Amino acid sequence: MKISRPGKPRGENWHIDPDALAAYYALSGIQPLSEEGAIRVQPTFGDAEGFREIISLEPGFQVVLGDITCHKEAHLSMRSDTSLKFHYRIEGFSGLELPEAGENKIAHYSMGVLLHPEGLEKHEHYLAGEHERSVTLICEAEFLRGLFAGIAPQLPPALGAYITSGEATAYRNSLPMKTDMVTAANMILGTELRGSLRRYYIQARALELLVVSLQSCIDAEANIDSRERGLTQREIERMHRTRELLEARFVHPPTIGELARHIGLNEAKLMHDFKQLFGQTIFDFTQNLRMDEAKRLLETTERSITEVAFDVGYEYSSNFTTAFKRRFGITPSVAREAFRK
Repeated sequence: MKISRPGKPRGENWHIDPDALAAYYALSGIQPLSEEGAIRVQPTFGDAEGFREIISLEPGFQVVLGDITCHKEAHLSMRSDTSLKFHYRIEGFSGLELPEAGENKIAHYSMGVLLHPEGLEKHEHYLAGEHERSVTLICEAEFLRGLFAGIAPQLPPALGAYITSGEATAYRNSLPMKTDMVTAANMILGTELRGSLRRYYIQARALELLVVSLQSCIDAEANIDSRERGLTQREIERMHRTRELLEARFVHPPTIGELARHIGLNEAKLMHDFKQLFGQTIFDFTQNLRMDEAKRLLETTERSITEVAFDVGYEYSSNFTTAFKRRFGITPSVAREAFRK
Protein backbone atom coordinates (compact mmCIF):
# COMPACT_ATOMS: atom_id res chain seq x y z
CA MET A 1 0.00 0.00 0.00
CA LYS A 2 1.45 3.33 -1.08
CA ILE A 3 -0.66 6.12 0.37
CA SER A 4 0.44 9.35 -1.27
CA ARG A 5 -1.33 11.94 -3.35
CA PRO A 6 -1.21 10.94 -7.05
CA GLY A 7 1.13 13.25 -8.94
CA LYS A 8 2.58 14.77 -5.75
CA PRO A 9 6.39 15.05 -5.97
CA ARG A 10 8.18 13.13 -3.28
CA GLY A 11 9.79 15.14 -0.54
CA GLU A 12 7.58 18.22 -1.06
CA ASN A 13 5.27 18.16 1.99
CA TRP A 14 4.01 14.78 0.87
CA HIS A 15 1.10 13.38 2.80
CA ILE A 16 -1.31 10.50 2.91
CA ASP A 17 -4.23 10.55 0.53
CA PRO A 18 -7.41 9.88 2.57
CA ASP A 19 -9.27 8.71 -0.55
CA ALA A 20 -6.66 6.06 -1.33
CA LEU A 21 -6.65 4.95 2.28
CA ALA A 22 -10.43 4.65 2.42
CA ALA A 23 -10.47 2.59 -0.75
CA TYR A 24 -7.76 0.28 0.50
CA TYR A 25 -9.15 -0.44 3.94
CA ALA A 26 -12.84 0.03 3.09
CA LEU A 27 -13.03 2.34 6.09
CA SER A 28 -14.74 5.65 6.71
CA GLY A 29 -14.77 8.44 9.25
CA ILE A 30 -11.32 9.85 8.42
CA GLN A 31 -10.19 12.20 11.15
CA PRO A 32 -7.12 14.44 10.70
CA LEU A 33 -4.70 14.58 13.62
CA SER A 34 -2.62 17.50 14.83
CA GLU A 35 0.62 15.85 13.70
CA GLU A 36 1.55 16.59 10.09
CA GLY A 37 1.12 13.62 7.79
CA ALA A 38 -1.04 11.57 10.18
CA ILE A 39 -4.69 10.56 9.98
CA ARG A 40 -7.03 8.25 11.84
CA VAL A 41 -9.78 6.18 10.32
CA GLN A 42 -12.78 4.63 11.99
CA PRO A 43 -13.51 1.05 10.85
CA THR A 44 -16.99 0.30 9.59
CA PHE A 45 -16.72 -3.47 9.16
CA GLY A 46 -17.96 -5.95 11.76
CA ASP A 47 -19.58 -3.28 13.97
CA ALA A 48 -16.01 -2.48 14.95
CA GLU A 49 -14.76 0.02 17.50
CA GLY A 50 -11.35 1.64 17.62
CA PHE A 51 -9.10 3.11 14.97
CA ARG A 52 -6.22 2.76 12.58
CA GLU A 53 -3.73 5.60 12.61
CA ILE A 54 -1.41 6.06 9.65
CA ILE A 55 1.69 8.21 10.09
CA SER A 56 4.05 9.27 7.31
CA LEU A 57 7.55 9.14 8.79
CA GLU A 58 9.70 9.64 5.71
CA PRO A 59 9.06 9.39 1.97
CA GLY A 60 8.56 5.69 1.39
CA PHE A 61 8.22 4.83 5.08
CA GLN A 62 4.94 4.77 6.99
CA VAL A 63 3.64 3.18 10.17
CA VAL A 64 0.08 2.02 10.81
CA LEU A 65 -1.13 1.69 14.39
CA GLY A 66 -4.16 -0.52 14.97
CA ASP A 67 -6.46 -0.77 18.00
CA ILE A 68 -9.71 -2.35 16.83
CA THR A 69 -12.36 -4.61 18.33
CA CYS A 70 -14.73 -6.38 15.91
CA HIS A 71 -18.10 -7.27 17.39
CA LYS A 72 -19.13 -9.30 14.34
CA GLU A 73 -17.18 -11.56 12.01
CA ALA A 74 -16.08 -9.66 8.91
CA HIS A 75 -14.36 -10.28 5.57
CA LEU A 76 -12.53 -7.62 3.55
CA SER A 77 -11.16 -7.91 0.03
CA MET A 78 -8.45 -5.65 -1.36
CA ARG A 79 -5.63 -5.55 -3.87
CA SER A 80 -1.97 -5.30 -2.95
CA ASP A 81 0.58 -2.75 -4.02
CA THR A 82 4.32 -3.22 -4.28
CA SER A 83 5.36 -2.03 -0.81
CA LEU A 84 7.05 -4.34 1.69
CA LYS A 85 5.10 -4.69 4.92
CA PHE A 86 6.12 -5.85 8.39
CA HIS A 87 3.10 -6.52 10.61
CA TYR A 88 3.50 -6.93 14.38
CA ARG A 89 0.46 -8.42 16.11
CA ILE A 90 0.43 -7.69 19.85
CA GLU A 91 -3.11 -8.86 20.54
CA GLY A 92 -5.87 -10.58 18.60
CA PHE A 93 -6.21 -13.20 15.88
CA SER A 94 -7.27 -12.76 12.27
CA GLY A 95 -6.81 -14.46 8.91
CA LEU A 96 -5.13 -13.45 5.66
CA GLU A 97 -5.94 -15.37 2.48
CA LEU A 98 -3.91 -15.10 -0.71
CA PRO A 99 -4.50 -16.83 -4.08
CA GLU A 100 -3.41 -20.49 -4.08
CA ALA A 101 -2.09 -20.18 -0.53
CA GLY A 102 -5.16 -20.65 1.63
CA GLU A 103 -5.86 -18.69 4.79
CA ASN A 104 -2.94 -17.92 7.06
CA LYS A 105 -3.74 -17.31 10.71
CA ILE A 106 -2.24 -14.12 12.13
CA ALA A 107 -1.54 -14.84 15.79
CA HIS A 108 -0.52 -12.52 18.60
CA TYR A 109 3.21 -12.04 19.13
CA SER A 110 3.90 -12.88 15.50
CA MET A 111 5.64 -10.78 12.85
CA GLY A 112 4.29 -11.10 9.33
CA VAL A 113 6.45 -10.16 6.33
CA LEU A 114 4.48 -9.55 3.13
CA LEU A 115 5.55 -8.60 -0.38
CA HIS A 116 3.47 -9.13 -3.51
CA PRO A 117 3.16 -7.87 -7.08
CA GLU A 118 0.82 -4.96 -7.58
CA GLY A 119 -2.85 -5.81 -7.98
CA LEU A 120 -2.82 -9.21 -6.29
CA GLU A 121 -6.18 -9.77 -4.60
CA LYS A 122 -6.10 -10.70 -0.92
CA HIS A 123 -8.76 -11.27 1.71
CA GLU A 124 -8.69 -10.41 5.41
CA HIS A 125 -10.85 -12.30 7.88
CA TYR A 126 -11.68 -10.69 11.23
CA LEU A 127 -13.13 -12.79 14.02
CA ALA A 128 -16.01 -11.66 16.21
CA GLY A 129 -14.95 -10.42 19.62
CA GLU A 130 -11.23 -10.18 18.80
CA HIS A 131 -9.33 -7.13 20.01
CA GLU A 132 -6.49 -6.31 17.63
CA ARG A 133 -3.52 -4.23 18.74
CA SER A 134 -0.91 -4.03 16.04
CA VAL A 135 1.85 -2.05 14.39
CA THR A 136 2.58 -2.26 10.66
CA LEU A 137 5.59 -0.82 8.85
CA ILE A 138 5.08 0.00 5.16
CA CYS A 139 8.35 0.37 3.26
CA GLU A 140 9.04 1.24 -0.36
CA ALA A 141 12.08 -0.07 -2.23
CA GLU A 142 13.72 3.33 -2.70
CA PHE A 143 13.61 4.07 1.03
CA LEU A 144 15.02 0.64 1.90
CA ARG A 145 17.72 0.88 -0.76
CA GLY A 146 19.04 4.11 0.70
CA LEU A 147 19.62 2.47 4.09
CA PHE A 148 20.01 -1.26 3.59
CA ALA A 149 21.42 -1.94 0.12
CA GLY A 150 24.52 -3.46 1.74
CA ILE A 151 22.59 -6.25 3.46
CA ALA A 152 20.37 -7.17 0.49
CA PRO A 153 22.44 -10.28 -0.42
CA GLN A 154 21.91 -11.70 3.08
CA LEU A 155 18.12 -11.40 2.96
CA PRO A 156 15.70 -13.91 1.41
CA PRO A 157 16.09 -13.53 -2.39
CA ALA A 158 12.71 -11.88 -2.91
CA LEU A 159 13.44 -9.19 -0.30
CA GLY A 160 16.98 -8.64 -1.53
CA ALA A 161 15.78 -8.19 -5.11
CA TYR A 162 13.08 -5.77 -3.98
CA ILE A 163 15.61 -3.57 -2.19
CA THR A 164 18.14 -3.53 -5.04
CA SER A 165 15.85 -3.31 -8.06
CA GLY A 166 12.34 -2.58 -6.81
CA GLU A 167 11.07 -5.86 -8.28
CA ALA A 168 8.13 -7.10 -6.21
CA THR A 169 7.68 -10.86 -6.32
CA ALA A 170 5.50 -12.94 -4.05
CA TYR A 171 6.97 -13.44 -0.57
CA ARG A 172 5.22 -14.16 2.70
CA ASN A 173 6.62 -15.31 6.01
CA SER A 174 5.55 -15.38 9.64
CA LEU A 175 8.20 -15.18 12.34
CA PRO A 176 7.90 -15.01 16.12
CA MET A 177 8.32 -11.59 17.67
CA LYS A 178 11.41 -11.39 19.82
CA THR A 179 11.20 -9.52 23.11
CA ASP A 180 12.81 -6.36 21.73
CA MET A 181 10.19 -6.27 18.97
CA VAL A 182 7.35 -6.64 21.47
CA THR A 183 8.84 -3.89 23.62
CA ALA A 184 9.29 -1.47 20.71
CA ALA A 185 5.79 -2.12 19.33
CA ASN A 186 4.19 -1.65 22.75
CA MET A 187 6.10 1.59 23.26
CA ILE A 188 4.87 2.89 19.91
CA LEU A 189 1.27 2.04 20.78
CA GLY A 190 1.51 3.27 24.37
CA THR A 191 3.49 6.50 24.16
CA GLU A 192 1.83 9.50 25.80
CA LEU A 193 3.95 12.04 23.94
CA ARG A 194 2.10 14.54 21.77
CA GLY A 195 2.76 16.62 18.69
CA SER A 196 6.09 16.51 16.92
CA LEU A 197 7.77 14.77 19.87
CA ARG A 198 5.37 11.84 19.48
CA ARG A 199 6.09 11.61 15.76
CA TYR A 200 9.86 11.61 16.23
CA TYR A 201 9.58 9.07 19.03
CA ILE A 202 7.50 6.76 16.85
CA GLN A 203 9.93 7.23 13.98
CA ALA A 204 12.87 6.19 16.17
CA ARG A 205 11.05 3.11 17.45
CA ALA A 206 9.81 2.20 13.96
CA LEU A 207 13.37 2.28 12.63
CA GLU A 208 14.41 0.08 15.55
CA LEU A 209 11.65 -2.37 14.64
CA LEU A 210 12.70 -2.35 11.01
CA VAL A 211 16.34 -3.07 11.83
CA VAL A 212 15.65 -5.99 14.17
CA SER A 213 13.06 -7.36 11.73
CA LEU A 214 15.52 -7.37 8.84
CA GLN A 215 17.98 -9.17 11.10
CA SER A 216 15.31 -11.76 11.89
CA CYS A 217 14.78 -12.25 8.15
CA ILE A 218 18.53 -12.73 7.70
CA ASP A 219 18.62 -15.23 10.57
CA ALA A 220 15.62 -17.10 9.18
CA GLU A 221 17.23 -17.31 5.75
CA ALA A 222 20.50 -18.62 7.22
CA ASN A 223 18.76 -21.22 9.36
CA ILE A 224 15.81 -22.19 7.16
CA ASP A 225 17.01 -25.73 6.49
CA SER A 226 17.79 -26.55 10.12
CA ARG A 227 14.55 -24.89 11.26
CA GLU A 228 12.47 -26.99 8.90
CA ARG A 229 14.29 -30.20 9.88
CA GLY A 230 14.19 -29.44 13.60
CA LEU A 231 10.60 -28.38 14.30
CA THR A 232 7.30 -29.81 13.16
CA GLN A 233 4.12 -27.78 13.16
CA ARG A 234 3.07 -29.53 16.36
CA GLU A 235 6.36 -28.64 18.03
CA ILE A 236 5.98 -25.01 16.95
CA GLU A 237 2.51 -24.94 18.48
CA ARG A 238 3.92 -26.39 21.70
CA MET A 239 6.52 -23.62 21.86
CA HIS A 240 3.83 -20.99 21.43
CA ARG A 241 1.91 -22.55 24.33
CA THR A 242 5.11 -22.46 26.36
CA ARG A 243 5.57 -18.79 25.56
CA GLU A 244 1.98 -17.97 26.49
CA LEU A 245 2.41 -19.75 29.82
CA LEU A 246 5.59 -17.80 30.57
CA GLU A 247 3.92 -14.52 29.64
CA ALA A 248 1.11 -15.28 32.10
CA ARG A 249 3.42 -16.36 34.94
CA PHE A 250 6.66 -14.45 34.43
CA VAL A 251 6.67 -12.97 37.95
CA HIS A 252 6.96 -16.45 39.46
CA PRO A 253 7.75 -18.57 36.40
CA PRO A 254 7.42 -22.35 36.40
CA THR A 255 10.61 -24.38 36.46
CA ILE A 256 11.92 -26.03 33.31
CA GLY A 257 10.75 -29.35 34.71
CA GLU A 258 7.24 -28.03 35.34
CA LEU A 259 7.09 -26.53 31.86
CA ALA A 260 8.32 -29.74 30.28
CA ARG A 261 5.68 -31.83 32.06
CA HIS A 262 2.94 -29.35 31.17
CA ILE A 263 3.90 -29.24 27.48
CA GLY A 264 4.71 -32.93 27.21
CA LEU A 265 8.41 -32.77 26.29
CA ASN A 266 11.63 -33.63 28.03
CA GLU A 267 13.61 -30.69 29.40
CA ALA A 268 16.42 -30.77 26.84
CA LYS A 269 14.00 -30.84 23.90
CA LEU A 270 11.94 -28.01 25.41
CA MET A 271 14.97 -25.74 25.88
CA HIS A 272 16.34 -26.54 22.42
CA ASP A 273 13.06 -25.94 20.56
CA PHE A 274 12.27 -22.73 22.44
CA LYS A 275 15.64 -21.17 21.64
CA GLN A 276 15.50 -22.32 18.02
CA LEU A 277 12.08 -20.79 17.46
CA PHE A 278 12.35 -17.59 19.50
CA GLY A 279 16.08 -16.92 19.35
CA GLN A 280 16.61 -16.78 23.13
CA THR A 281 16.62 -19.08 26.11
CA ILE A 282 13.59 -19.55 28.35
CA PHE A 283 15.49 -17.82 31.16
CA ASP A 284 16.40 -14.78 29.04
CA PHE A 285 12.85 -14.51 27.70
CA THR A 286 11.38 -14.54 31.21
CA GLN A 287 13.97 -12.09 32.52
CA ASN A 288 13.20 -9.63 29.74
CA LEU A 289 9.50 -9.78 30.56
CA ARG A 290 10.23 -9.11 34.22
CA MET A 291 12.54 -6.19 33.47
CA ASP A 292 10.14 -4.61 30.99
CA GLU A 293 7.36 -4.78 33.58
CA ALA A 294 9.69 -3.32 36.20
CA LYS A 295 10.55 -0.40 33.92
CA ARG A 296 6.86 0.22 33.32
CA LEU A 297 6.14 0.25 37.06
CA LEU A 298 9.04 2.61 37.76
CA GLU A 299 7.79 5.05 35.15
CA THR A 300 4.05 4.91 35.83
CA THR A 301 3.68 4.31 39.58
CA GLU A 302 5.04 5.69 42.85
CA ARG A 303 5.95 2.27 44.20
CA SER A 304 9.37 2.09 45.81
CA ILE A 305 12.20 0.22 44.13
CA THR A 306 11.90 -2.50 46.79
CA GLU A 307 8.19 -2.84 46.06
CA VAL A 308 8.78 -2.96 42.30
CA ALA A 309 11.43 -5.63 42.82
CA PHE A 310 8.92 -7.71 44.78
CA ASP A 311 6.22 -7.10 42.15
CA VAL A 312 8.37 -8.71 39.46
CA GLY A 313 9.47 -11.65 41.58
CA TYR A 314 12.63 -10.52 43.40
CA GLU A 315 12.98 -11.04 47.14
CA TYR A 316 16.07 -8.85 47.40
CA SER A 317 16.27 -5.42 45.78
CA SER A 318 20.04 -5.75 45.28
CA ASN A 319 19.51 -8.74 42.97
CA PHE A 320 16.80 -6.81 41.15
CA THR A 321 19.08 -3.79 40.68
CA THR A 322 21.81 -6.00 39.21
CA ALA A 323 19.38 -7.62 36.75
CA PHE A 324 17.83 -4.28 35.79
CA LYS A 325 21.23 -2.70 35.08
CA ARG A 326 22.24 -5.71 33.02
CA ARG A 327 19.10 -5.26 30.88
CA PHE A 328 18.99 -1.46 30.49
CA GLY A 329 22.50 -0.28 31.38
CA ILE A 330 21.28 1.93 34.26
CA THR A 331 20.01 1.33 37.77
CA PRO A 332 16.28 1.45 38.62
CA SER A 333 16.71 4.71 40.55
CA VAL A 334 18.43 6.39 37.60
CA ALA A 335 15.74 5.10 35.23
CA ARG A 336 12.97 6.56 37.40
CA GLU A 337 14.74 9.90 37.80
CA ALA A 338 15.45 10.15 34.08
CA PHE A 339 11.81 9.48 33.26
CA ARG A 340 10.58 12.12 35.71
CA LYS A 341 12.94 14.74 34.32
